[in-house]
Amino acid sequence: RLVDLHPATVLRSLAVLQRRGLVVAENQTYRLGVAVLRMAHGFLVNDQLTQQARPVMQSLTSVTGLTSSLYVRSGFERVLAVRVDGSPQLHYQVPIGRWFPLYVGSGKVIAAHLPKDERDAVAAMSEGCTNASGELLDPERVRRELEDIDRDGHSLTIGERDVAVAAAAVAVTGPTGEPLAALSVSGPSEHTSQDRLRQAVPELRRAASALSGRHSLS
Repeated sequence: RLVDLHPATVLRSLAVLQRRGLVVAENQTYRLGVAVLRMAHGFLVNDQLTQQARPVMQSLTSVTGLTSSLYVRSGFERVLAVRVDGSPQLHYQVPIGRWFPLYVGSGKVIAAHLPKDERDAVAAMSEGCTNASGELLDPERVRRELEDIDRDGHSLTIGERDVAVAAAAVAVTGPTGEPLAALSVSGPSEHTSQDRLRQAVPELRRAASALSGRHSLS
């Protein structure tokens, strides 16, 4: 219904995906098939940004003692592509490939680098949504936060996406300044103060600078 296709056309497409192992039919419903893992592996092995990020992030974690994460932008969302665990490790480990919106947590540093119309669109998407504490998000407040992040060049969030996580993030940008990813350092919120996050920002910026300007969204 969403893509306005005839059911017969959808069934033919699903049959092709089934033969290729990309979807599996169960009880008249469909789910992703194991062949998707091959595609994900292909991305992680061949994507230049994620390949170059790992040694930079290992150094970042070694210096800061915090967990380093790279969230690659996909439209108005971000997906975790690389993680290097710090000490102490986070209680909840976000799985590689997990998607999040740009209007909450470290994703806001990506949104802050978007053109104003796209930034406003991200803020509008937050209407009716809540943060990890169940607090209702205010699109106007999100819009102001994005402006502040754009001015400061980094974000600081505590208990926003996950009540147990505190994080600082900066954007990784492409050749023309377009935001490609968010590079963050994070730790358990009960042990990671805003002061510690601020102290990590210079190292975080150096790491992001080492990755910026080399890649493009294509």
